[in-house]
Amino acid sequence: EPDIAVFAKGMTNGYPLAAIIGRKEIMDAAQGTFISSTFYTERVALAATCKTIEVYQRERVWEKQIEYGQQVKKGWSRLANKHNLHISVGGMDPLAHFRFDYDNPLEYKTFFTQEMLRQGFLASNAFYASYAHSPQIISEYLEAVDKTFCIIEQIVEKGERIEDYLQGPTCHAGFERLN
Repeated sequence: EPDIAVFAKGMTNGYPLAAIIGRKEIMDAAQGTFISSTFYTERVALAATCKTIEVYQRERVWEKQIEYGQQVKKGWSRLANKHNLHISVGGMDPLAHFRFDYDNPLEYKTFFTQEMLRQGFLASNAFYASYAHSPQIISEYLEAVDKTFCIIEQIVEKGERIEDYLQGPTCHAGFERLN
């Protein structure tokens, strides 16, 4: 039970609205303040939030998100083993990620993104499951991962540098680009 928690994007399907919840003593302290915003009277986001929560509950969206995340995590591990690549898979099932376990993981991540984009997927080393995903999309995505891991395997087996195959700059770690 957190003292305070903020929910936003997920419950609004991307509309600008947030909910702040917390323990009674914390929330009571906010009663003496005034909270406002530029779009304080805007109602579209509130309507979108109500509908999103309704659909989420009715369709039990979290079950699909967990299922799709598990499929992708298992796929990454299986395909990395198939191609003799060293990766670590982690994250909650609907918010999965993997890391290349090499001295230069950001170069590998950049190459992975580059090659996935070449195959029609704007994909990094993270997967955020959505209700809009489907078994077919997951299958096509993992086929693209298979092809990309195969290319990486060939580069590693030749003892070549992954950096030599990049067609642009190496990505930044986290929010490093903002420094």
